Amino acid sequence: MNKAAYSAIEQAWQACVKVRALCPSAREEEIGRTEYESTAWYKKRGATYFVKQPEDPLTHEGLEQLRKMTAFINRSFIIVMAAMLESHGVVPYKSEPDKSLDGGEHVLLVKWLRNRFAHGDYNYNPDDPNHVETRLLLEKLLPITKKPEYSGFPAAIDIILEPLKDGVLRYIKNAG
Repeated sequence: MNKAAYSAIEQAWQACVKVRALCPSAREEEIGRTEYESTAWYKKRGATYFVKQPEDPLTHEGLEQLRKMTAFINRSFIIVMAAMLESHGVVPYKSEPDKSLDGGEHVLLVKWLRNRFAHGDYNYNPDDPNHVETRLLLEKLLPITKKPEYSGFPAAIDIILEPLKDGVLRYIKNAG
């Protein structure tokens, strides 16, 4: 097992969870609030924070900005995982993982998401064969993404990122 790669992914994950606990996704019902506490998902992972809006309560515009910020953080974690796998020699740049190993398809999906989504056009295009191929692998590995609310290239921390990270860590353990 490549201990340095494993540790790097785990450290990046902890940082991502803590940043997202401070900048969580918000729903329409949050509009008008001036402060919030980390949700149970973050608390279970050791990230409990209390965040207070500057002076004014959350507005529709603020909600949209918050959603863009959380999407940026989530895409950044995908980029970091792919970079860690490459920089630590687990799956060198421009090479594919061994898909026969546990987690191999997760690693492939991370690399595709980085190259085809996080670094590119993160709006799904059903006419782009790379987008279709990526989306099909996403749905295979994470069947919940077949639901309409997870259209396009979703990157929710709990539904997408955590299972991807877990698959990547299994791959690192198995890759030797």
